[in-house]
Amino acid sequence: MSKRKKQEWLKETLELKEDHNWKSKPGTRIFVAGRGAVRFDVPQDWHFEPDTKSFRFTDKKPPDDDCCLEVSFNLLPPGNWGEFPLVPLLQKIVEDDTRNPIDPGDIIQLKRQTARVVWTQFKFIDPPEQREAYSRIC
Repeated sequence: MSKRKKQEWLKETLELKEDHNWKSKPGTRIFVAGRGAVRFDVPQDWHFEPDTKSFRFTDKKPPDDDCCLEVSFNLLPPGNWGEFPLVPLLQKIVEDDTRNPIDPGDIIQLKRQTARVVWTQFKFIDPPEQREAYSRIC
């Protein structure tokens, strides 16, 4: 019987080699997680806050923030995932979301090289803020 190791996030800032090919727009910095599993650009002056299960960027240091970008990801164990039913799984995830999605979007399917990607977004009412917020799930 194996015990599942609790995943903890570590913040580590790494300098890229001189000949790297990653580019970002002026005024942004590159965020990478999971050795490249997640990569996006975030405004240079945004506040970064690692959480236990996610990474959070806010336009100002909380509680004075007006905008939050939060990302989490899970790495799948090795295996043949080619026939895994991604669309029904994503539909179920949205249906079961405890934030009570309103105005759910379409499920978008993409194929990128060897990856199959499905994603959607929906609107919900953020309980602490009592205003509309958006969630994207991929």
